[in-house]
Amino acid sequence: MGMFEMSEDQVAEWRRQCLDLVASRVNGEEVLAAAGFRQGGASANYVASKAQLGGAVYAGIKMLRKKKAGGLPDKVMLAATPEKLYAFKLSVGRSYKLGDEVGLWERAGLKVSSDASGGMTSLTIESPTDGDKATLVGISVKDDPVSLELIDVLRGAAPAEAEA
Repeated sequence: MGMFEMSEDQVAEWRRQCLDLVASRVNGEEVLAAAGFRQGGASANYVASKAQLGGAVYAGIKMLRKKKAGGLPDKVMLAATPEKLYAFKLSVGRSYKLGDEVGLWERAGLKVSSDASGGMTSLTIESPTDGDKATLVGISVKDDPVSLELIDVLRGAAPAEAEA
């Protein structure tokens, strides 16, 4: 197993932790899948900082990243139920902590797409009724099975079976 890869046990544990984090926040609905996501474009921030291009360039990149993410915070936990998609602010430290709800959409009206490029799969969520559009990538530096599962659920696939 290479660096940044997860064993089956780690995937099962991460899936359980994500589901447990959101369970009490979705108004008693069944959670089909949950995973951490972040704004894309982290490499642009890295290049700007290493090239010492100045605060104005860095701030501009940050603004563009937030716009592409539909105004969502840098890190979010997405939770899909049969009827809705929730987004909660996510704090990352020794453990993950959910903050306020920052997005809620009816799944029936959403247009969901994904694009794999540069080692990461991006998720684009569009709400024609609200005019919202957000593009995010998984929380890790490489695709992980838990975020890919949430993308699959949003695109219509059945969720993975929870292990007993």
